[in-house]
Amino acid sequence: MVELSRAPQSEQPMPSILLVEDEPDVAELVQEALLDAGFDVTVALGDQAAFQALKAEPRSFAALVTDINLGVGVTGFDVAREARRRNSGIKVVYITGHAAHLSKFGVEEALMFPKPFDAAELADQVRMLVRI
Repeated sequence: MVELSRAPQSEQPMPSILLVEDEPDVAELVQEALLDAGFDVTVALGDQAAFQALKAEPRSFAALVTDINLGVGVTGFDVAREARRRNSGIKVVYITGHAAHLSKFGVEEALMFPKPFDAAELADQVRMLVRI
């Protein structure tokens, strides 16, 4: 499922964020924080929805915020690699409840937030990452 939410209209369009999180409660919390920070947010509740969004609009996203553990099979690392393949300039933020080997599996120049985290702080970091 891909869900698009728009931030309130402002004079300048705000960057779009692709949020990939398989836990709906966590996705909603992060989505609200990103919307409050002024971003347009597309929520993908799994890897297939994320790949669908990236295929449809690969260059429209300024950043990818993805959980690493997306259930069986594909990981957030895989989603990030596909996002970078389609859009080399996309910024990446990983969120995870488990220790992860970012340097071994992650894409270059990515941030990592361990769960639990403060969603507003995550939104602030995304804002600094995309420089708005």
